Amino acid sequence: MAQGDATAPADSTDLTTASEVASESAEVVELGPPEIALSILSILIIFAFATSLSQWIRLLYRGKRPFGAKAFIPVRPRHLPFWSVLYFVVFIGALIFSSSLLQGAFQAVGWIEKPAAHATADSSDPETEPLVATDPIAETPDQISEPDEAAPNAAEESVAAESPALSVPQLTLSTLGMLTATVITLMILCLNHRSAISRIGLIPQRGDIGLGFRSALMILPPTMLIMTAVSLMQEYSHPVLDALQPDESETGPNYAVFALLFVTTALVTPIVEEFWIRGLLQGGLQRLADWRLSMVRQSFEQSAASIETPDSDPTFEPQREAKTIIEAAYMAPGTAAGTEPLAITVPTAMQTDSNDWTPTAIWPVFVASLVFALLHWGQGLAPIPLFFLSLGLGYLYRQTGSLIPPIIVHFVLNGLTMMMTLIEMSRA
Repeated sequence: MAQGDATAPADSTDLTTASEVASESAEVVELGPPEIALSILSILIIFAFATSLSQWIRLLYRGKRPFGAKAFIPVRPRHLPFWSVLYFVVFIGALIFSSSLLQGAFQAVGWIEKPAAHATADSSDPETEPLVATDPIAETPDQISEPDEAAPNAAEESVAAESPALSVPQLTLSTLGMLTATVITLMILCLNHRSAISRIGLIPQRGDIGLGFRSALMILPPTMLIMTAVSLMQEYSHPVLDALQPDESETGPNYAVFALLFVTTALVTPIVEEFWIRGLLQGGLQRLADWRLSMVRQSFEQSAASIETPDSDPTFEPQREAKTIIEAAYMAPGTAAGTEPLAITVPTAMQTDSNDWTPTAIWPVFVASLVFALLHWGQGLAPIPLFFLSLGLGYLYRQTGSLIPPIIVHFVLNGLTMMMTLIEMSRA
């Protein structure tokens, strides 16, 4: 009996401990909606990585190459770009003008606070205040030691005061500024050419949407691998994404700001940036590069033809007669026979009305990608993976002449980033 009485409390304690452990394990196993969404998204990302790897191996095994007869994406014949790189600068001016105008309108209505005046009565007259304190009695040792302890907190408070938090009016101002600059630039383009919107690639063609999603599956997984490797050296930090989740535990994330930021980042930004970087910059550079290359080729062909067809050889008499007829057709009115014909300034390969032009130069893709990466300067090492991402987007635009596939790839990347941010916000 004594032995049984001694073991009875121990058995009850063990049962209580076992029940507590079981309840704790049940709480650990239980997953909320954010954890479930994160698990599903992780599975989809792993599936995308596996599919992308298998597709790349398949393409390389079949002998596909970026350019040439066996290109990954066959190049589409199209019209030569009629715009120059100058429109890239025009967009910047339109963006500054529209943003300033909208900011003034928002401040007049009261949606955005006006910048506070920094000039005060004490600082307005620098001569009345000496640079060095002249009264040593005014500061005691106790007063001197206190600012040393409070200096870091004061500095943090001043930095926090200078960096305002995101708000719906600020995001609305940014979105409207980008859209207004795009519309202004398109209007200027349409004044020069009626079909500017289709010529620059903003009207979808058959197969562009499907090509965009397939290209996202091929481009984004390698880009994410590069981004992961870069983040091991330096953590990626974006001030806009960091502002979505405040540090204070009492206040939760602002979902209204997130919704508007999602529209700006995932919908508006891909359209504006691809129109600006791929359409205006890369398209203008492509025109310049291929124009110079076509001039060199045409001059070389003319020199070679003059060497191969000497005037003393009677074999080339029919060619000389045809050349005489062509020269007479381009002769200026009123000129005598035998004089110099009018010079043709535009090579036949560079006719803007012809729809059988295909790009030749490759370096515009690299220059536009470098500019795209530099636009994201200040986000740690993010310009490195963004440069390689831009190479893929520029390749799509070069081969197709359409902005729809690059816009879709850009949309998928930004949308995926925002979804991951939303999950992290919900878990916090």
